[in-house]
Amino acid sequence: MTSRRPQILIGSTDADYYLLLVHILEAEGYDVTLGSGVEEIVHLAREKQVDAVLLDCRSGETLAPEACLRLKQEPQTVGIMTVALVGPGAEGRFIDLLKAGTDENFVRPVAPSKLLEFLRDRVLCQPGSHRWSGDGRFLTYAGIELDTARHGVRRFGISIHLGPIEFRLLQFLMENREQACSRAQLIEAGWLERRYVEIKTVNVHVGRLRKALNVSGGSDVIRTIRSSGYMLDASCPGNSNPTADRHDEEADS
Repeated sequence: MTSRRPQILIGSTDADYYLLLVHILEAEGYDVTLGSGVEEIVHLAREKQVDAVLLDCRSGETLAPEACLRLKQEPQTVGIMTVALVGPGAEGRFIDLLKAGTDENFVRPVAPSKLLEFLRDRVLCQPGSHRWSGDGRFLTYAGIELDTARHGVRRFGISIHLGPIEFRLLQFLMENREQACSRAQLIEAGWLERRYVEIKTVNVHVGRLRKALNVSGGSDVIRTIRSSGYMLDASCPGNSNPTADRHDEEADS
């Protein structure tokens, strides 16, 4: 069976620059697609098995930051690696690009060898990393990206620092997304030493996890299941009880 060629989506309004990139990338074994507008870029990223998006950031245009922001807001595309290629006169867009959540920025002209080396490291060596991977290393849901190997968490492109217990709880919830998880199950997942853990202690750590995830501005995806436990559910935001979480945390301190 022939292996799938890695897919690169280029967002650009400059046909000549697109053709230059096609020449460089196809020679390296990539399949390349062009998107010339924000909606088209987001649509193609959703519909195709895109491994990376290269965004041409040009002076006087907002295509790159706007497209990246949309990609990082969509649950289906949030984990796709986005690279901005910043053209002459567009250096002032760096802040906008960082806020939008670009994974890497290169100032043009960028040496083809440098770009290809980056893509080899981030695409060829980690195929399908933006989706649920076979080895379970990367988990994505509702704008949340969790790297089990590096213990990294991001939401909508914003890095989130979690303690080891909160990280294990989030991993368990993501592995069982949209399913009710009892507090007993969460204790087994979060406390590896298997010591006795009170229910209110679980509430405290889930409350801290909820607050950390909400820092990125996304909706609350941790649903409280009364007298039972919790569920990661993007379709039912606003079901949490932050006041109860705060009271539990105060009582446990």
